[in-house]
Amino acid sequence: MLGGIQDTIANLREAVGGETHEFTAMYPEMIKQATSEGYATALKSFTLANAVEKIHAELYQKALDNLGQPVVVDYYVCKVCGNTIEGAPEGPCEICGAGSSAFMQIP
Repeated sequence: MLGGIQDTIANLREAVGGETHEFTAMYPEMIKQATSEGYATALKSFTLANAVEKIHAELYQKALDNLGQPVVVDYYVCKVCGNTIEGAPEGPCEICGAGSSAFMQIP
């Protein structure tokens, strides 16, 4: 209703742009502020989110680059930090260190 949904290519481009903005501008500024104000918990949260947003941007870009190609990949998301991986986890989360059991398969 708000006109935000477009065709797949436009939506993926928008997603790549949004995620890229988050890990290049938004979260770095939040990390800087949390550091200067001494908010350790916020700093940890923002740092994890920043790393995850970069991965999200890469996955959206990969989807855009491979649009129209068959996709046979299972995705798993870390319930602790939101890290998204292709295929079943083979060890702990590369972002937050949570065990492989922290990952949930996305149907």
